[in-house]
Amino acid sequence: MKKAQAAVDPETRALALTILWLLLMQVLAVLAWQAGLLTRQAALLHWLTLGVLPPALALWTLAPDTPPAG
Repeated sequence: MKKAQAAVDPETRALALTILWLLLMQVLAVLAWQAGLLTRQAALLHWLTLGVLPPALALWTLAPDTPPAG
């Protein structure tokens, strides 16, 4: 398993985690809306601020790959 993780570059891992986070936050926002805890607009706002913004900022701050030498 560690060999497989080492083979995956950090950007791919970060993108996979971002997609999982976005989906989890979206499901939680929809569940909160369906349960009546949030209005539709509040659920959307929470999903945007908690689900979209943190992973977007994290991916934005990743250092770009350096071109291979050779």
